[in-house]
Amino acid sequence: MKVTKAVVIDTASQIADENGLHGVSLKIVAERLNIKTPSLYNHIENLDDLLREIAHQGMCCMNKRMEQSAIGKSGELAIKAVGIEYLNFMIEHPGVYETIQWATWNGSAETFGIFGNYLMLLRKLILSCQLREEHIDEVLNILTGILHGYTTLQLRYAFDNPDQVRANLSNALDVVLSGVYQKYQ
Repeated sequence: MKVTKAVVIDTASQIADENGLHGVSLKIVAERLNIKTPSLYNHIENLDDLLREIAHQGMCCMNKRMEQSAIGKSGELAIKAVGIEYLNFMIEHPGVYETIQWATWNGSAETFGIFGNYLMLLRKLILSCQLREEHIDEVLNILTGILHGYTTLQLRYAFDNPDQVRANLSNALDVVLSGVYQKYQ
């Protein structure tokens, strides 16, 4: 197999999902690829660069999946579909998700641009709920907080009973959206 930047990032992403963010090292990635560690520098600058690349790829994939889950839906149904897909990505890629969280503190302009696409999707869905536009940023903060916080807290249960955690997230979003409608409509 020819080692390319894409192969390096995919391999490092698999290692992250298997062992978590702190299980990714240049040495481990090189060993998995059967190359010497210095050869990785043909594709990446350093470990932080590799972690950002993992995060960027993961964020783009997660954004695409969330966008696809919202197709043909609007309002509450779309928000719940996106929320469930957010959780699904986290269940399937816990190490990549952890790396995404690391990148929010250690990212680049590219990181923030990709994150902006996520916020833009949620903003469009919130607008489809017919809420007053002057409150969209408040609602966006509430929604991103519930998605990240709730799914992160529930992740350990999601591996044992993903369907129950999905149902619980859907119920939590119902409660939050009910309050949002009450306050901001």
